[in-house]
Amino acid sequence: MTLSHQSLPLRQLHVGLLAVFMLSSCGKKDAPRSPVEAQKSAAVSEATIDAAIAEALTPAAPAKSDVQSGLEAQAEDILARYPNKNAQDLLGVPEVTEALKAGLTKLSKDKRLQDQINGSVSLAAKMQGLSGAPGSVGLDLDVKNYDHARKSRMIQAVMSEDPKQIVGFLVGEIGEAAPELSYGGVVRASNGVAIKEQMPPARPATTSPPD
Repeated sequence: MTLSHQSLPLRQLHVGLLAVFMLSSCGKKDAPRSPVEAQKSAAVSEATIDAAIAEALTPAAPAKSDVQSGLEAQAEDILARYPNKNAQDLLGVPEVTEALKAGLTKLSKDKRLQDQINGSVSLAAKMQGLSGAPGSVGLDLDVKNYDHARKSRMIQAVMSEDPKQIVGFLVGEIGEAAPELSYGGVVRASNGVAIKEQMPPARPATTSPPD
């Protein structure tokens, strides 16, 4: 860690802390130590103090809980303003639509996140006995019957405009549905997730050259 212009004050603090440690040990009659032992002890103490100082000076990471709390409040406000709309209709509310467009635009530029969704769909398909080959299956999500809690989670992900949160919500829904789709003998899980086989694109008709 480079401290540059802060090195002098830190060294003074360093010396002050060492002085506190020395004063706190006054009055104790420890066995005399050899110069080698004393040198090792001082080196360990300095390293420990340096580490503590560096940790204290490292800015704390922003609290994600504050951001999440704001999204939760925003989602609950939208749900309170539109109590009779189902989740599908809520996606048509102007502010939600704009946030969804922004999030999906970012997602369209992130292949890693796209692969994460495709991988989850493929795994769920294989658990159902489908091939799960790339392009052979797709996610069919019916959100009309979402309860309040699930609508809130969906809106939070959308309003974040964060593709990671959107993908996290979708992957969570797929994971929750996988056992039900695999062992429950249903085409669509109770949370609205279905994995559908997709027809390969039709090949263009070939025309024979004129005689």
